[in-house]
Parts: sequence; structure tokens; C-alpha cells
Amino acid sequence: MICLLNLLSLIVPILSINVLVLSPAFGGSHMNFMAHLADTLTEAGHNVTFLIPVADESRKNQLGVKSTKDVVIVEMFSWFNRIMELSCANFLRNKEVFELMKTKNFDVAILEPLSVCGLGFFKKLGIEKTVLASSCSLYDFILPDIGEPEEHSYVPSLSSQTGDQMSLYERYKNYKFSKETKRTMDKMFDEETKIYRNYLGKDLPDWRELLPSASLFFTNSNPYLDFPRPVIQKTVPIGGISVNMKKIKSQKLDSHWDEILNKRDHNMLISFGSMVRSSQMPTEWKHNILKVIKSEPNVTFIWKYESNDTSFAKDLDNVVFSNWVPQTALLGDDRLTAFLTHGGLGSTNELAHCGKPAVMIPIFGDQVRNANMLARHQGAIFVWKNDLGDFGVVRKAVHSILYDEKYRRNAKRLADILGNQPHQPKDLVIKHTEFIAQYGPFPKMDPFGRSLNFFARNFIDIYVAVVVSYAVIGSLSYIALKFLWTNLPFKLVTKAKKDL
Repeated sequence: MICLLNLLSLIVPILSINVLVLSPAFGGSHMNFMAHLADTLTEAGHNVTFLIPVADESRKNQLGVKSTKDVVIVEMFSWFNRIMELSCANFLRNKEVFELMKTKNFDVAILEPLSVCGLGFFKKLGIEKTVLASSCSLYDFILPDIGEPEEHSYVPSLSSQTGDQMSLYERYKNYKFSKETKRTMDKMFDEETKIYRNYLGKDLPDWRELLPSASLFFTNSNPYLDFPRPVIQKTVPIGGISVNMKKIKSQKLDSHWDEILNKRDHNMLISFGSMVRSSQMPTEWKHNILKVIKSEPNVTFIWKYESNDTSFAKDLDNVVFSNWVPQTALLGDDRLTAFLTHGGLGSTNELAHCGKPAVMIPIFGDQVRNANMLARHQGAIFVWKNDLGDFGVVRKAVHSILYDEKYRRNAKRLADILGNQPHQPKDLVIKHTEFIAQYGPFPKMDPFGRSLNFFARNFIDIYVAVVVSYAVIGSLSYIALKFLWTNLPFKLVTKAKKDL
């Protein structure tokens, strides 16, 4: 009996919380990130609902969730802004979904701040404990709204074309990229506010009030990988949460891929991701890549190529084309020497954690920033996409990444750091979400600094006051000295004459 009581005393009760994860279906990388958040919390024993307003019909069957079973899809019928506004209106028009969500009594709600429609939805449901989650390294367009410092002089924006060391013109461009994106997003958020007020109630707060009221901001950034930048306490970096190294290492390649990797001592994977098709790249670029492949006969190149028409490479025996490749399994295999990639954040995180050297050729969006971010650790080589037609540039990059030992050594060191970091991303997500559910929300974590105007925040009013003070003191001193200089000699001469 005593033993039984002792055993029972060791059992720690698990607090099971109800979590709503809102993830509009419009982009694969965004959905995968939010899906990993949902699955992480599900696997920790919590009740997670994955709510998906479909903004892009082609993404409806690419949800990304595996462990989370409570998935609610809201069917929906151009530029990103118009898609998000239409999906917001159609989502909120569905009263049945709102009533269903209301019955679940959620403790915490999570969304990605590419849309503020969900913030109005959460508020109407009465959910006060909210979390923002960025599938990119940072969303610089919301930093002023949550009170986080903007450092355009050395922190690359989401669409930056350079690293953290910038010239005068590059700093200006970095600033302009950020401000133009913010103007665009603010306009879209204003439209979404009108929409959620129209469907849910005119009394709902503006997005500028709802956004900073979030208790946490999960961002797909890692301090050991990303560019250093100042953040506020509510920002929690969880970069790499989508990379499961235990699973990657346990994956076994089938006989087909085994045979390919065993042909030669060096193997290189080529993939430009899911959104950009290699088969549709300019012919000049394709032929130049083939020319580089031909110049490396001792290397097997595995090229993710979305067409069966590969007759243009029929004379080459060291290239393997495939519509689909087991990317993570290949990256986790020691026989893969290097990777030529577009630099999507998902692939960049996988590269970094697997310790593979890479040639990074970004195509659009945040891929330039990601490529610069990884290249600064000296385990990757950055090549501009417009140089894909330059044989000398591409050949040098590919040869160096395959044979120069320093790239392999630096990539391996970064992987060791990420694999042994003190706080793993999944633990951070679970513990912070549970903490919010129990003790949140945290309005006192909202920095007062975001309410300061530009002059007060940057001490310009103090500088002006100091300059004016010195100017006044200087002016008075000048007037006094001038007066003394003008009048004192005259009085001394007059007095001397009287004495005589």
C-alpha cells in the first residue's frame, strides 16, 4: 500500500489545454510551419484544432499536419492582398464555423500575422490569450506595431538583397524595402478590419490594438543561425521547429536511391523547391548547368526536374532527373556531398541542421536573405540567379563546395551547434504555450515605447533641447563678451585721464 502511494505521488498531472491554430491555405512553407506548431502541441498531449480558410484551392490537400486530427477546412472560391481580403470575407461569412469554434472553449489561439482577420475572429470568440507565429525569420512590417526595434542599418529586412554589412545605398534600399512592405500590409490590414467588423461587430478593436495585445511572438529564426538583432521579451525564436533530425537520421533510402548514391564518391542534389520549376527556367541557364555537370564527371548530380522531357541531357551519364526526391533523407545521408538550392527557409534550416555545404541560388522573396544568412557561416556559397548563365561563376561555386574542405567543416560545426543548443524549438513552443494558457495574457509585456513618436523614441527632442540650450548659452555669452569688449576699454581710459 505504501509503495502504491509513493508511486502515485510521482505521477505529475498533465494540464491539457485547448489550442486553436488558424492557418489560411495559400503557401506551402507557411502551412508547413503552422502545421508543425499544431503537431508539436498535439504530441505534447493538448487538444489542438487546425482551422484552415482556403485562400488557394491548389493547397487544400497540402495541409502538412500529421498528428493533429481535429482539422476544420473552410471552403473558398491576383495579388496576395486581394486573395487574403476575399478569403477573410468568405471565412467570416461562414457562421457555422464560428459557432463550432465557440463550443470548443479555447484557451490559446495562434495565427500568422500575414492577415489580421483571425485576430478579430479570436476576439469575437472571447479568446484573450493569443500568439503570433512567423514562418519567416522576421516580419519587419509588424515590428513598429509590437514595439520591437527596427534596425535598418544592419538587420536585413525580409526582402533585403544584402547581408548585415551594407553600404550607404544598401542601407537606404533596406529601409525602403521595409517601409514599402509596411505600407502595403497596413493597407490590407485596414481592409480586413473593415471586413471583420462588418461580419462580427462594429465594436471590435482595430488591428493596431489587437496585434500588440498578443502575449507571444514565435518567429522562425534561430539566434545561432540568423543575423543578430534586438528583440523584445515576448519574441521567442523557434527556428528549425520543422526539422526533426531524429526522424531524418532514421529514414532509409530504397534500393533505387542507394544505387544512385553508390555510383560515385561525390553526389550533389539540385532542387529549386516546389514553387519554381527547373523545367521552366531559361534554356540558357539549363544548358549552363548541364555544362557544369559535364565538367564534373566524378560527381553524380541528382536534379529535381518536373518534366519527363530530359532529352537535352541524353549524352550525360552523371545526372539523374527525378520529378520527386526524398530531400530530407538525402540530406541526412553521408553519401550526399552537397546541395544546390534556391534557399527557401525550409531547405535552409534542413541544410543547416544536417551540416551539408551548399550553393545557394535564391530566386525571389526572402530567399536572398536566407542565402546571405547561411553563407555568412562559411558553409555555403551565394550565387545570384542572373549568374546561372555564367559558366565560370557556377563552375567555380560547384567545384569549391564539392572539394574545398573548409565548407564541409564549417557546415558540420554549425550543425553541431544547432543540434546541441540549450533550448530546443519544440520545447520552447510547448512550454510557452502552456504558460500562456495558465497565466496569460500578459498586457504588461506590451512595451510603452511603441506609443512614443519618432522624435521621443530616437531622443531627437532631447538632442534638439541640448543644441538649443547650448545655442542660447553661447549667444548670451557672445553678447556679454561683446558688450564688455566694447565698453570696458572706454571706461578704463576715462578713469586714467581723471587720475592724471
